[in-house]
Amino acid sequence: MKPLKLTMSAFGSYADAQTIDFAELGSGGLYLITGETGSGKTTIFDAISYALFGKASGRARDNYKMLRSDYASGRVKTSVSLDFAAGGAVYNITRAITPHIARKTGETTYTDSVALTLADKTTLDRDREVSAKISEIIGLDRDQFAQIVMLAQNDFLRFLQSGTDERVKILRRIFGTGSLKYFQETLKARSKEASDGLALCRRDFERGGVDPHRREEQFAEWDARIKQDKTALAEADKKLAELDERSEALAARTAVAKELSKKFEGLAATRAALFWHAARMGEMSRLEARRVRGETALRRVKPFADKAAEAENLFASARTELARAKAEAEAALAELAEAKLALSGLPSLDEKRTAFDALKREGEKAAETRGKLTALKTEYDDISAKRAALLTLQKELSDVTGVISGLPALSGEQAALEALKREREEAETLRDALSALNGDYEALITQQARLAALRSEFEKLNLEFSAAESGFNAAEEIFLRGQAGLLARALENGKPCPVCGSADHPAPACPADGSVTENELKKAREEARKARKRREDKSNECAVLRARLDTLRGRFLADLRGVIPGAAEEAGALIKSGLSAANARLAALTEKKADAEKKLSDLTEKWNEATQRRDALSQKRAELRAAAETRAKRFLADALEFIPSGEEGAAGERLAEALALAQAESGKLDARKRADETELARLEREHKATADRNAGAELKNQSARTLAAERERRETEQREKRAHSAEAFAEALRTHNFADEAEYENSLASEEELSAAAKRLSDYEKEGERLKADENRFARETAAQEKPDLEKLAAETEAVNGAKVETRGKRDEVRSRLERTERVYGELRQSAARYAELEKRYAAVKQLSDAANGRLDFETYAQTAYFERVLRAANLRLKAMSQNRYALLRKTDGGDARKRSGLELEVLDSYTGKARSANSLSGGESFLASLALALGLSDVVQRSAGGVRLDAMFIDEGFGSLDPDALELALRTLSDMAGSGRIIGIISHVAELGERVEKRLSVEKTPSGSKIRVI
Repeated sequence: MKPLKLTMSAFGSYADAQTIDFAELGSGGLYLITGETGSGKTTIFDAISYALFGKASGRARDNYKMLRSDYASGRVKTSVSLDFAAGGAVYNITRAITPHIARKTGETTYTDSVALTLADKTTLDRDREVSAKISEIIGLDRDQFAQIVMLAQNDFLRFLQSGTDERVKILRRIFGTGSLKYFQETLKARSKEASDGLALCRRDFERGGVDPHRREEQFAEWDARIKQDKTALAEADKKLAELDERSEALAARTAVAKELSKKFEGLAATRAALFWHAARMGEMSRLEARRVRGETALRRVKPFADKAAEAENLFASARTELARAKAEAEAALAELAEAKLALSGLPSLDEKRTAFDALKREGEKAAETRGKLTALKTEYDDISAKRAALLTLQKELSDVTGVISGLPALSGEQAALEALKREREEAETLRDALSALNGDYEALITQQARLAALRSEFEKLNLEFSAAESGFNAAEEIFLRGQAGLLARALENGKPCPVCGSADHPAPACPADGSVTENELKKAREEARKARKRREDKSNECAVLRARLDTLRGRFLADLRGVIPGAAEEAGALIKSGLSAANARLAALTEKKADAEKKLSDLTEKWNEATQRRDALSQKRAELRAAAETRAKRFLADALEFIPSGEEGAAGERLAEALALAQAESGKLDARKRADETELARLEREHKATADRNAGAELKNQSARTLAAERERRETEQREKRAHSAEAFAEALRTHNFADEAEYENSLASEEELSAAAKRLSDYEKEGERLKADENRFARETAAQEKPDLEKLAAETEAVNGAKVETRGKRDEVRSRLERTERVYGELRQSAARYAELEKRYAAVKQLSDAANGRLDFETYAQTAYFERVLRAANLRLKAMSQNRYALLRKTDGGDARKRSGLELEVLDSYTGKARSANSLSGGESFLASLALALGLSDVVQRSAGGVRLDAMFIDEGFGSLDPDALELALRTLSDMAGSGRIIGIISHVAELGERVEKRLSVEKTPSGSKIRVI
């Protein structure tokens, strides 16, 4: 892949569209990207990475908000377009970030879009399709690209300084060894699955109390227990069947006995009930007599009594209504006479209405004259007010014009402010640089102090190790002497020594003073090992810190000389004094700038206000003058009716006099009209009310007379009906032998009472018949029978039921135990079968899993082949750049057995002939080693990725940590690697690079966004 043209818009530090035509840099070789800190050099790499993969080159800039330019505002799109060549074809890919601002909250969200134009002009615009196609075209994904093509600032150091675990992840992405990892995990999962299955089977065996190695022997015991319980269960069932037969026979005898006992009890109860039934016969006779008398009163006499009472009530009501109708007729006649008298006494209504209409017409004419005069007076006053306002506007306009002529020019103030801004930006840049240097200096001092402390700790741990090792050696010597003394005690002349085999023992060993046990010797050995480990860990920590300190020191010196030429490392006081002076100057310039900005703002505001006021007053004056002249012409034409002379000067006084006369006349007429109108309305209301009253009284009198005649006829009819009904009621009393009305009322009974009495009499007769029948039935059924002994039968039944409960409990206990035993036994048999199968499977897969997932697992083992090839390719560059001093080696010794290994790195130093940790390299050495690794990765990937060709590489910073000789070797290596068909872009602040690299991209920082120039 080789970039051909890059266009960025509203991206990073670039506000306007910036285009880089890489053809201007030639088809191959090195080119340098230079510019101030923060100008946007790394943004060029970010744009290429974002165009290809939708992500920036560095991990810290992977979101839309950081990629979008701060200079862009509103809904301006952020876009990147890249033309690139790959495999002999040319492609274009364009990505855009579109902001969306919420109307209510103002919150901004972003969406992105992508379009990839292929060599045949086909366009893909779906992100997933584009990502897949880019990986296919370039042959790398984003992580591989960032690791071997676009080496972001300090990111490629991770591969040098990471451990096996992190390096495995990196190589997995680069060389696609994930399938091997999946194979390992599959073996591990199958091994764990079999192991977990075996553990579950063992837990089943433990719950059943079965030893998995003696399970068949114990299963035979389970079979015997099951057979024994089945026999006991059959015997219990047989005994229960016998008890059930006895229980059923007793139940039948008890049922017969209970039935016979109930019949004896029924006979006695029936005879007692017959006795009490005969005792109630007199009461029933009296009840029958009362029932007959009450029925006669209700059926034969009550209808005549009800009619007599109804006739009496109707007669009383008719008499009352007749008296009320006569009184109402007399009142209606009197009211009619009063209404006729009132109507004849009212005055004439027509005369009053004629006089009121004449007065109304006179008032309307006067009101019309007054309205015209009022409108003319209002218009005259408005014309006068407009002319007065016109004079005021003219004066105000003259004042504003004078203010404008006295204001100073804006151009001078603006020029002074721009000069202050430039001076302040220079001071701010110096302050930031000194502040960063001060932070680096303090970090350097802190790290130096920490290194001194670590060295002191190392010396202490070294002494502890020497003491522990001496103690172990002394203890080992004592232990060995003690062992020799013990052997010497058992020696006998003529018998062979168990150590040397000799039969002669001229000088047997003597027991050592004191003794050391084997456990004490092991403890001393372990303490010495731990002391050695602590000393080595502290030594490694010192080496790592020393390398970091060298890196910090180199970077600090480079940055310091860029700000203070010729300054030495011990320039802390100089930095602090310069920082203090820079802060003071910046504060003073900031204050001056604020004053100048305020002064310019105030002056601008005054200019704007004055000119806006002048323009507004001029327009208002013209409008007011035109309106006043138009109103004056119309007023003179309308006022001729009242001011014949047509002179505007005296019009005001004459209008006022005419308006006053018209208002007085109109007021008088209005007062008369209101009085006459009120009087006319009152007279109309009186005429209407009196006429309504007369008509109502006439109607009421006629109705009252008609009602009185009708009530008198009805009263006569009701009197005759009352007499006839009373006679019929008296005849009914005599006919049915009631002495008087009182006797009738005492004998009268209701339907409910008669029905209840009849029912009682009927029930009494039926009860007697039933009791006699029951007595005869019970006597027949108990004849020649003895009363049974129920208590004896109950005792026999209780004994049989108790035996049944006891036998059933024992049977249920055996059945529950048998069911539980059979269930557990069945589960154990299944577990045994599963256990045997899992043992075979586990034995087959465990060994494979252990081998594939050991300390050097299968994936790591496969990656070592790639890693060795990378190291061979990297060492070709590293030896050249380090003048044959350093070579990278894969660590092959055991190390910490608890950690994953196989891809650990060491550096072979030819000066000492020893290998040491890669983390112990200095800053410049680490950069060279990391660069060599990245170049080696690039070579191996191109050879192993099916024809992938990488015609471009990008390196961001790191050269500042190199001395001049190392810098020269690194550039020579990169230049040789670039050749004529490959381009390598470098970002750096190192001044020497500008002298050695002819092709350059210069990034210039401006207040409105950065600009790019090709040099």
